[in-house]
Amino acid sequence: MPDLDDLMDELNRGRVYECSLRDEKWQLDGLQMGEDVFIDPKTSILETLVHELIHRRHPRMREMAVTREARRLLGKMDEGTKRRWWAAYKRIRKIRRPVDVNLED
Repeated sequence: MPDLDDLMDELNRGRVYECSLRDEKWQLDGLQMGEDVFIDPKTSILETLVHELIHRRHPRMREMAVTREARRLLGKMDEGTKRRWWAAYKRIRKIRRPVDVNLED
C-alpha cells in the first residue's frame, strides 16, 4: 500500500501540471498519463494529487482501490501535513494551457 512518504517522493519527481482538463464525455479532476500528472484546479487539488500520484506509483492498482486509498491517506493528514503538501505542490507544479483529453469508453 502507498504511504505519504512514498507519494511525497513521487511528487518530488515533478512532471505535475495544473491545467483545465477538457473531455467531451467525462468530468476530469485529474489525469495520469505516463510520467505526467495533470491536475484541474477547479477540484479538490490535494485529494486529486494524491489519487494521481498513487496511479503513477502503482499503475496496476484498480480505480476503486486508488480512490479509497487516496481518501484514507488524506483523512490521516493533519493541517501541518496538508500545508507541507500544498507548499510542495505549489513549488513543483507547472501551469499549462488546457489539455484536450479524448478518453475512450
